[in-house]
Amino acid sequence: MKRTNKIFLAALVVISILLFNSAYLNKNTSDFSPKEFKYSFHPLAGFDFRELRDTVYTNKDHYIEVNLATQQATLYSRDGSEFHFPISSGTKRVLKGMDTKEGLFSIQWKARKQYSVQFDSTVMLNWMGFNNGIGFHALLGKSYYKYLGKKNVSHGCVRLSREDAKIVYEKVERGTPVLVHKGNSAVKIAFTSEGKSYNQYSYSETYKLLRKRQQLIYHGDYLISANEKILIDEKNIYSNGLPIGNAELIPTKQNIKPSILWVDKNKSELERLAEIFCGREKYQLTFNPFLDSRN
Repeated sequence: MKRTNKIFLAALVVISILLFNSAYLNKNTSDFSPKEFKYSFHPLAGFDFRELRDTVYTNKDHYIEVNLATQQATLYSRDGSEFHFPISSGTKRVLKGMDTKEGLFSIQWKARKQYSVQFDSTVMLNWMGFNNGIGFHALLGKSYYKYLGKKNVSHGCVRLSREDAKIVYEKVERGTPVLVHKGNSAVKIAFTSEGKSYNQYSYSETYKLLRKRQQLIYHGDYLISANEKILIDEKNIYSNGLPIGNAELIPTKQNIKPSILWVDKNKSELERLAEIFCGREKYQLTFNPFLDSRN
């Protein structure tokens, strides 16, 4: 009989606890003071991620960035120095002309003097080819100088002054990356660092990886993905180039994987409590799309 009483009392205690917890959890959250709960703002909750870019790496000492929209180019050096110079890119407006293609390329070959078979053996000085028959070069005369940095008038190549062409030619080597865009590239280049790990893939694999990573940025999932450091040079950048995406598709917010529960700082205290009490704190190691994500 004593054993039966003990079982009955134990069951009664369990039922009482369950009823109490149920009533506690269903109680209106307005009865609770925010001071009773600890919550934190994620440090990146209000950050504007439209400037986020997918980064690829080079072990060369330089890389070149060409902005077709501004007709300006920059030679970046590993020592942190930058050399800015005006250019004149290609256009369809001229006879037999073509627009200079956007993309991620690398210097394929160099020549002090190159002759254009297509255009009456025109002499091209300090030739640096990067996209099949397209490359950087200067011309013998100076009549084209007036267009540098102002208007695209070439047949497809990137023209620069003889002075600037000589400086760039002396610094770059085969495999030096060349990023050509109109101001909306979703890719950027950075120099490798000693002690860091980098992976290099074939051209086709690199092409697919960059496409995939660009989609992650567009969908807001870039920061919660395992994006390895990809190395680029002449081995995996062919003449046709690699995709650079479109930065205009990058959203303001990116999904973030928090280490603790966090809430939108723009919400009221009661709304924050509602988020906390809804039980989403169970997903501490995965991003909570109901918090400050893409709003």
